[in-house]
Amino acid sequence: MIKQELKELLKQLFPEETIIIDYVPKQKQGDYSTNLAFKIAARQKKNPYTVAREIAARIKAPLIKDVTVHKPGFINFEIEEKYLLKKLFGEEPKKAVRQKEKILVEYVSVNPTGPINIVNARAAAVGDSLVKVLNATGYEATAEYYINDGGRQTELLAESVRQRIIELNGGTPKIPENGYHGEYLINVAKEIKEKGIEDIKAIKKYSVDFFINKQKRTLENFGVVFDVWTRESEIYKKGYVEKVLTTLQNKEFTYKKDGALFFKASLFGDNDDRVIVTSDGRYTYLLPDIAYHVDKIKRGYDRLIDIWGPDHHGYIPGLVGGIKAVGYSKKIIEVLIVQEVKLKRDGKVVTMSKRAGTFTTLDDLLEEVPKDVVRFFMLMRSNSQHLEFDIDLALKESDENPVYYVQYAHARIKSILRKAKEKNFRPNDRFAYDHIKEDEEITLVKTILKFPEVLEDAARTREPYMITYYLIELARTFHYFYQKLRVLSDDSELTQARLALINKVAETIKQGLDILGVSCPERM
Repeated sequence: MIKQELKELLKQLFPEETIIIDYVPKQKQGDYSTNLAFKIAARQKKNPYTVAREIAARIKAPLIKDVTVHKPGFINFEIEEKYLLKKLFGEEPKKAVRQKEKILVEYVSVNPTGPINIVNARAAAVGDSLVKVLNATGYEATAEYYINDGGRQTELLAESVRQRIIELNGGTPKIPENGYHGEYLINVAKEIKEKGIEDIKAIKKYSVDFFINKQKRTLENFGVVFDVWTRESEIYKKGYVEKVLTTLQNKEFTYKKDGALFFKASLFGDNDDRVIVTSDGRYTYLLPDIAYHVDKIKRGYDRLIDIWGPDHHGYIPGLVGGIKAVGYSKKIIEVLIVQEVKLKRDGKVVTMSKRAGTFTTLDDLLEEVPKDVVRFFMLMRSNSQHLEFDIDLALKESDENPVYYVQYAHARIKSILRKAKEKNFRPNDRFAYDHIKEDEEITLVKTILKFPEVLEDAARTREPYMITYYLIELARTFHYFYQKLRVLSDDSELTQARLALINKVAETIKQGLDILGVSCPERM
């Protein structure tokens, strides 16, 4: 990767410095840039522009065509064109360096009390793509779904279903105020009624399994398949919940108040202490969740990544504090907050409420909008940003729709390659590099070579949306190239060179779309 080569070059000159390399904004001179001069100037109390000029004078390497200094002190690098072409066509594609970390990514993990909704769908798209990004960059990443089958919510589900069965039998249902009022429970109630199940524990088990299986099918239709499904009840069976409770008590990290048992979470950075056992003896979510993360660590993972919704933000310090309290480093866990999704139709927001049953499920959305489009749209914003999903735009089959825009670039290239084959041309990386010299061609080469760098950045920041934006940029660069230059011409050597170039574009688009979980059609 060119970015890494520049880092290593500067590191040789300035071994004590932390080197940061960024891309140069469009319309600015150069390809890559560093802010190194600002750091050195601040320490030496000098002018950054003067320091930048001094640094630039020391930099020489075969990959660099030109070094320029821009006020107030940025150093920009333009990469040598022949070096770029050799990098793209002359080197064997390098496999990702094997990283040491085994990473467990847990995401979605919806309570088994109903269908997968739109907010969960975003977490599914982010989690699935993040696992693919991590694996593509050399990590050993595993996808896990955690089933909360032992909490209060499943008890409320069972009672809500039981009341629906009473309704089916002609009675008047009395669904608990905090229960589940949506009509989506009627189907499971019918099945349970037909099987003659009456015991509340049996109703709970059947209902939980019903929704787990439904969630699995929905996620599979969305292209999301988990490596591991872990139940909360399994954590209890392994004895981890009791072990964690005993450990916290033995370390005197708990106290009783008003009949409840509190964890001294405030000792570990939380704003308040947290109840872990209620006055009536029930465990709150926090205790089994700490135990679940201990189970993850015991399974040999070096890093745990949890992907949660915005309503769980305040829960992070308690969990991280609990992990630290039982003896593990807080650095082992990362919690990513994926912000909410708002569906828009005709310019208006579609209302969602799970308990009231007025929410739009992922199944509903997939019936109307193709899976590829939903996946791509869900990955068009940073995790920390709210996402507006415009259904009207999603249904357009034109270049206004970004996923079609990217897919069409790939399909167009495949069409050109088919025509070339009819004329006995096939993409071959062995050609005279001096045929690739137009600005549009060189820009395309530079954009293709960014892909492994974007992958690394996406893995480091845990932000798959970077790949989405990169693919849009690559498609835009290709479409501009195609408008300006002919690929198939009477000049056979030039044709061969341009076929090799666009074939690299197609390969890169396919790799990127595969990571996003989006198909890559050869005809459109």
